[in-house]
Amino acid sequence: MTETQFRISISDERIEQLRQKLALTVFPDELEDAGWEYGLPLVDTQRLIARWKDGYDWKKHESQLNQELPQFTRDIDVEGHGNLNIHYVHKKSDVVDAIPLLFVHGCKFLYIQFPSNRCSQYYCFIRARQLYRSSQNSSSTYSRI
Repeated sequence: MTETQFRISISDERIEQLRQKLALTVFPDELEDAGWEYGLPLVDTQRLIARWKDGYDWKKHESQLNQELPQFTRDIDVEGHGNLNIHYVHKKSDVVDAIPLLFVHGCKFLYIQFPSNRCSQYYCFIRARQLYRSSQNSSSTYSRI
C-alpha cells in the first residue's frame, strides 16, 4: 500500500466538453412564487450554469489546489470490497505533538474551507474523496464513486 503523489489535472478537452454540455442546458419553466419549495430557484440555477460555463477559471483553481494541498492516493484493501483507491490531502502541522484531524465525507464543510491559520495548529490527514480506477480508462484516470 504505497502512497502516490496526486495532482489535479483536468484536460482542456474535458473542460471544453463540460462548457459545451452546459451551453446545451435546457431550463424548465418555473412555477410562479415557488421560491425554494421545489429546489433551487431557476434564476440561481441559470446564474450557476453561466458561472461554470463562462466565468470560472478552471486552471487557476486547479493550480491553487495543487500548490496549497499536498495530495496523495493509496490503495486500501477493504474486506468484501477489494482494493479501493483513496484520494486524500495530508497536511502536516508545524506544531510538535499537534492534534491529528481527519476530515471525511459527511463533514458540514469542505476541507478547503478549514481556516489555514487553524490547520497549522493541527496535524491534518484529510480524506478528500474516495476514488476508484475505471477499468475502461488508463490506470492514471480516476472516477468518483
